[in-house]
Formats: sequence, structure tokens, C-alpha cells
Amino acid sequence: MSYKPLHGDDEIYPAEEETSTLHDAQPVSRQRLHTDRRFFKTSHSLHTAISFAAGAVMALFGYEQGVFGGIIVGSDFLGYFKHPSPGMQGFVTSVYDLGCALGAVAALFLGEKLGRKRMLIVFTVIMTVGIVVQTAARDMTDMVVGRVVAGIGNGGNTATAPVWHVETSHQSAKGSAVVKEMAVNVLGFVISNVITLAFSGSMTEAQWRFPLGIQLIFCAVILVMIPMLPESPRWLLARKRDVDAKHVLQMLNDGDVEEEYEQIRSSVKAEQAAQSSWSQLFHGGLATRRVLLGMMLQVAQQLSGINVLAYYLPVVLHRSVGLPEFTARLVAVANAVSFWLSTSVSILFVERIGRRKLLMVGAAVMAVAFLGVSIGVSLGLTTPDSHGPGIAATAFIWLYFTTFSSGWISVPWLYPAEVNSLKFRTKGAALATACDWLFNYVVVQTTPPGIQHLKWGLYLIYALLNATFVPLVYYLVVETQGRSLEQTDRWFEKNPGWLVHKADHSVNAGLNGSVGGRMRAMGVAEDHEAMMDEFELTADDDDSSAPSSPVTRRSSYPSDG
Repeated sequence: MSYKPLHGDDEIYPAEEETSTLHDAQPVSRQRLHTDRRFFKTSHSLHTAISFAAGAVMALFGYEQGVFGGIIVGSDFLGYFKHPSPGMQGFVTSVYDLGCALGAVAALFLGEKLGRKRMLIVFTVIMTVGIVVQTAARDMTDMVVGRVVAGIGNGGNTATAPVWHVETSHQSAKGSAVVKEMAVNVLGFVISNVITLAFSGSMTEAQWRFPLGIQLIFCAVILVMIPMLPESPRWLLARKRDVDAKHVLQMLNDGDVEEEYEQIRSSVKAEQAAQSSWSQLFHGGLATRRVLLGMMLQVAQQLSGINVLAYYLPVVLHRSVGLPEFTARLVAVANAVSFWLSTSVSILFVERIGRRKLLMVGAAVMAVAFLGVSIGVSLGLTTPDSHGPGIAATAFIWLYFTTFSSGWISVPWLYPAEVNSLKFRTKGAALATACDWLFNYVVVQTTPPGIQHLKWGLYLIYALLNATFVPLVYYLVVETQGRSLEQTDRWFEKNPGWLVHKADHSVNAGLNGSVGGRMRAMGVAEDHEAMMDEFELTADDDDSSAPSSPVTRRSSYPSDG
């Protein structure tokens, strides 16, 4: 293949009139390459733009988590919608999560067909429609429809943006990119509390319409930026657009990209070779166990009670703790800022402390925090003239948020990708995400009736749930910190039992001193090597009539991950 310069640029691109020999790759047009370089002259500026666009998606997600709890305590909102019952308040808030679950499932089936960029554009348009319907709502039916539609858009976006961000990040920055997105998500939560506080004094419909409508700014940022940014090179390689993929890598890096290009290409081949059916996932055995572990942690995250407080913090502080409405909003803002700061600080140590230790210590402290909230609310009901119980309950709420941000905010999202084998990684992560949204709905739906009828008992339930997570993690959760994905595969083969409290959780556990053991210590698993050898054989033996298919015999990979 020959190359020629484009408009005097130092970079070189495939000649327009020639066709790439790389797996029937589609050539990149000169005009499109020129357009790419017009906006972002350096790789650093391009990475910054990608982070900003992905951050806008996650900030919008965090904003939505906090905004409704801030407006349903407002007098104008309650009066306009004829004072909905606690059950209806829970439903209109939580139905958003059902929409998110639908969007996440849709992303699972459409994502590989449409690509990361088109998915983000489509789902942002859907979310925009939902936000407009909510902002212009004339009755509760309009509000419910708007929240479902917006939820579908958010579910699709949050399933796509982190993947796109990671796949376009430098290899050394992939892990921190995920944790930073969580910090940006909490920043959106902070903004929602500030906005609802700022408009709480309004006696007009602006009290709730403006906090809902301002979300359109996030949507505008996403829709303007995404078309200017590159597609995931990994997705392009999966679609056999090799030249496009290499060009994107050249834009994302300042040096030679050949090694990274070959690594991604090999990874794509491996995943395509290892694809499995849904039925294989539920045959029982090791694969099912690993998938269930990821699902279990996502369920536990929601049952830890985070969205009792994240969605309804002003409501909890006003109706349970007994703070005046404005004071409740002010405390919610201060707590949200603290939550964001502690989440940001967790970036420094989340990869240094083991997953098991973070989860067990965190669950124990969160159990104590909810117990403190329960006692504070109970004493506040019996001694309404005393401010002490309310202050104590507020302090324990702060303790809960700070503890949650140290591990439980991130590990349940990272764990499904870490614990599942190659062939079940995508499906396992999708099922775990679906569990998260489903139990998010359950928690958010039941909170307002729980506050009204159970009072202090609601918080005692979550204290008990958090306490049960300590032995749950101790006996069942496998340590993944510091291990390559291949080393995790080997650990499960060496430890087939469900109970892991007596197992060796050290990084090199189960690796012997043989050549194979030393290879595994470097992150190279025997089954992965065998699969790649088989891939090369099948690719060489493949008939020339199907040059675009890199894998012809998927059954060559073991069926029980």
C-alpha cells in the first residue's frame, strides 16, 4: 500500500484511489480526514474533548438522580399536581428507572450494529424528547410518560458512554477514566441540588419546570460534540474497517500506533471467537457462578440504600429528620458537595485496597450509619422539640455517603467486567446492569410510602441489609484487585467452590512455578492461548470466498467459562 501526504500534513493516510488490503477495510476519505483535524490539532485536545462529552452524559445521569427529589417537596409542584399520594410520588420518580432498564437492554442489542457515536446521538435525542415532555407536563400522566422516555435515553447513554470513553482512552488511563466518570456523575448530583435550592423560593411553576428544563443544556452539549469526535477504534475493527480504526488511533496518539493496533485487533478476534449463547450462560457451573457474583453485587449496591438518600435526600431531611424545607435543601447541597469530594478522593486509593476489604468495611460502616439515622429519626418523633436527634441523624447520613463513595460506588460497576470470563463478559455485565436498574426501581418506588408508614423502621431495614452484606462478601466474593483477567480465569479453575473465605486471595494464588504458571503470572492464560492457536488454524484453513470472516469455528473455544 502506498501513502501520500494530505494538505501538507506531517501525517500520512492511505491514498484515496487505492484499496486497503487489511481485511477488506473500507478506505477513509480525504475530506473526512481533513474534517477530523480541523477541530482537534493534538491528541491531548481530542482526549479532553472525548472526556468532556462522556462527562456530560454521566453528569446528566447524576443530575437526574437528584433533581426529582428536590422538586417533589416544593409547594408549587405538589399543588399543581393535586398533592399526589406518597405511592404516586414514588411511582413517578421510580418509573424513570424502568425506562433506564429498557434503554440499557436496547443498547445491548443495538450497540454493536449502530456504533458508539450513533448510539449516543440516538439516545440523547430520545432523552431530549422525554425532558421536553416533563418540562411541559400538564398532568401526572404527561410527567410519567416523559420520565419513561427520558429514562430510555439515559439507560442507553449510560450503557454506551463509558464503553466509548474507555475504548478511546490511552491504555494507561482506562481504569482512572471509569472512576472519574463516577466523580462527574456525582458532580451532576451536586448541580441538581444547587439548582433546586436556587428555585425553591419561587412561588410559580418555575420552581419545578426550570430544574427539569435546564437538562436540555447537557443534551445540547452532547449532540454538538459527539459528531465531531471519533468512533471507537475497537468497534471499527470489529466491523472490519481496519483503515478507519488505524486512522482513529493515529489521531488519539502522538507516537507509533502499530503495537496498540495489533493488540486491539487480537483482542477483538479473541472476543469474536469466544462469543456464546444466552442458553450456555444458565447451564450452571462455573460460568453461571461468575455471572451471578456480578449480578449479586449490583443488587447489593441498590439494597444498600444509596438511592433512598440520593433520590430523596431533601424529602428524608424534611419529612423524617424534621428539618425545615429550606434547611433540608441547604443541607442536601452541602452533603452532595461532600459526596463529590469524597468520591474524587477515592480515585487515589480504590486500586490499592482489595475489593473484598473495601466492600466488607464499607458495608459494616453503612449499617452503623443507617442504624444511627433510624435511632435519630425515632428519637426525633418522640421528642419533637429537641434538635439533637435531627443533628445526629444528619451526621449519620453524611457518614453513609462518605463511606459509600469509598468503594461501593465503584466496585459493583467494575466487578462484572473483572469477574466474568471472556466469552461471557458482555452478557454478564449487561445482566448485572439490568439488575441494578431493576432494584433501583424497587428502592425508589418504595421509599415515599416507607417514609410515611414505617418512619424510623425504613432506615432500620437498610441497616440490617447492609449488615448482611458483610458475611455475603466474606463467604462469596472473589478478590480481583491486582489480577489480570486471565489470572482471574485461572483462580476460578483452581477454586470451583462457592465459599471462598478460606481460599488464597493473593494476586498470584493458584499459579505454580512451571512455564505455564510463569506465563499465567504475566497474564497469559493457557485456554486463551489455545483459543488463539485454534483461531489462526481456522483462519488459515478458511475458504477464500469469505475473507471478511476472521473466525469460522466458534465451537473451538471451551463452552463452560
